[in-house]
Amino acid sequence: MLPVTNAVPFQALQLLLRGARHPEVKTNYVLQGLLDADPRMTRSFLAALSSLSGVDVTGCRIERESAEDDSRRDFRLSRPGGTRAIIETKVDSALTSGDQAARYLSQLPADGLFVLVTREPLVRALAVQAGHQIGVHLPDGSYRGTAGDRVVLVVSWARLLESVVAEDGRPYPELLALSAAVEGVTDFVPFTAAVEDVAVGRLVEQVSDVARRVCRGLPDALAAAGARVDAIEKVKDNGKAVWRTVVVLGHRFWVGYSATSWKVTPGDPDLPTSGPAGPPSPFWVNRHTSTPPPAQRDREDERRQRLDALGIARPLPVPLGLPREAVVTSLLTQAATHIRQISDALHADPAAVASNPTPASPPGSWDDLNASTVDEDDDSGV
Repeated sequence: MLPVTNAVPFQALQLLLRGARHPEVKTNYVLQGLLDADPRMTRSFLAALSSLSGVDVTGCRIERESAEDDSRRDFRLSRPGGTRAIIETKVDSALTSGDQAARYLSQLPADGLFVLVTREPLVRALAVQAGHQIGVHLPDGSYRGTAGDRVVLVVSWARLLESVVAEDGRPYPELLALSAAVEGVTDFVPFTAAVEDVAVGRLVEQVSDVARRVCRGLPDALAAAGARVDAIEKVKDNGKAVWRTVVVLGHRFWVGYSATSWKVTPGDPDLPTSGPAGPPSPFWVNRHTSTPPPAQRDREDERRQRLDALGIARPLPVPLGLPREAVVTSLLTQAATHIRQISDALHADPAAVASNPTPASPPGSWDDLNASTVDEDDDSGV
């Protein structure tokens, strides 16, 4: 995907789409609004679609949500002589019926164009589904085929919108923002054959087991390292994470396993809580990111900023080729050493010491639960 040149519209669109019950409807309205507001963009859009499909749709009128034979087409492209193309859009869904593709294809003239648009990870699956419905082979890569003289094209939102360029050859920032928002509307990635590998199941089970052992051994490891801590909360496990929250002068952070953190690239410059560069790891020390109650928000934000400045985010490298107890010992040593350094720095900071409430907040007050590695939500993955 091309980089977004203006983060504000991208972030606004992403919030809009992620909060929508039917994100494809919101996406279509946004696209139609952009095209209606800029005739030059419309011409560029039609030129890009013509190039991708090999069917000339330049000069067509773009009509949103037209209906025919009880079918509601997302976009109909027409000229005075009639329909030239139909565009059906998806965001995170498949074809809605066993004959949807065939019905739309039948509404086209003999040399018409039928386009299916979806997110990049779903293009191949949608092409296979559509190909079965209409009896057309859509080769991997191009995902373009013919049914008689009609052309069928399955394309990603990113490929379509990033192909729309102005006369100077540059893409439209608004469409880049929309492309990024649509492609990032969900974190779900379709399963591959890897999910059928029993080794993957064994690995996840083993990671969870090691995390529980690390959490159980954490109090003794911190004591042996001489780390000053005020509280160590009970071990928590929500299926996507196994962790234990540590409190130092009111500053709360967690130690353990998080599926959410496992997929993070350490050292990612766009993610403040990604820690130093290094190999990915399922085991981390990091701070929480959920939103605290309003009355505690300012103080908690200040503490989190202080932890970030001290480098609290730390993936714990997994020693390879060692037996389980050696792995647990290594992870505990890394975690305890890091926590002692954080604790010593906090105790040496007058502002950190002053931020500690008197009496101290009991362990597990507003985020006792929950401590999921990042957002402390029962449904989150730490």
